[in-house]
Amino acid sequence: MKKFILMIAGAVLASASLLSQAQTGDTIESKIEQLGTPKYLKVTALSARTKNQQLILNFTIRNSDDRDNKAFYRVRWLDETGDRVWDDEPWKPMLFRGNQNVQVRAVAPTTKAKDFMIEFSSEDNRRN
Repeated sequence: MKKFILMIAGAVLASASLLSQAQTGDTIESKIEQLGTPKYLKVTALSARTKNQQLILNFTIRNSDDRDNKAFYRVRWLDETGDRVWDDEPWKPMLFRGNQNVQVRAVAPTTKAKDFMIEFSSEDNRRN
């Protein structure tokens, strides 16, 4: 019985270690691939957790403009080594009202996903 409990505890610690390496030490900027530089939209919060072996993302996008803005996002689901574990998702359109914060939730389509990259594109980008 003791061996079984120690084995379970070891598995929990190992999975927590993998999750912390994949998400906790990373910055928001390192998890967002922006296609262009949005003028008014910015990801202001990002969290990831595992529930029932499914990776769940929650992130907040802020519109700092008084006007409505459009953007698109999709999640690239990765394994521990950074390889894709799922086909590309379709782009998801979003409308942001003036000065609005929008919370987005994404659930990995497979338990193989241990990491992620959010691709984000705003309709109104800065010109360099």
